[in-house]
Amino acid sequence: MDLALSKVIELRESGFKFLHLRDEDGQLDRIMGFRQRRGFVDSILFWSETQARAGRLPAMRDTSRPVQAVWIYEGPLVEAVDRLLDLPEPGSRFAPNLLKRTASDLAVISTLPFKLKLPPGAIA
Repeated sequence: MDLALSKVIELRESGFKFLHLRDEDGQLDRIMGFRQRRGFVDSILFWSETQARAGRLPAMRDTSRPVQAVWIYEGPLVEAVDRLLDLPEPGSRFAPNLLKRTASDLAVISTLPFKLKLPPGAIA
């Protein structure tokens, strides 16, 4: 547990913000961490030390299509954090940039328990 907690602290120190997502009974179900960097959102969702999903998604997307990621990893929390933090800076030569897999659960807006209402033409 200490290693997993130190990895979550490492995320926070790297600029990640966190959401505590609850189930329908109000119990903590999972935690989401995210940060925006150069047109992309790095996101991680974890349920336990052994179950995590991390990805990099474009910050802007066509809302009529499913959310897709340019990079995804599923596995233990420690490994997910290490791989996410080791990704090359968006826009750099070796950074992933081709949309690959559907990743709706990693999108911050689609994960929130409420809807954002924006006036026409608003940019969030």
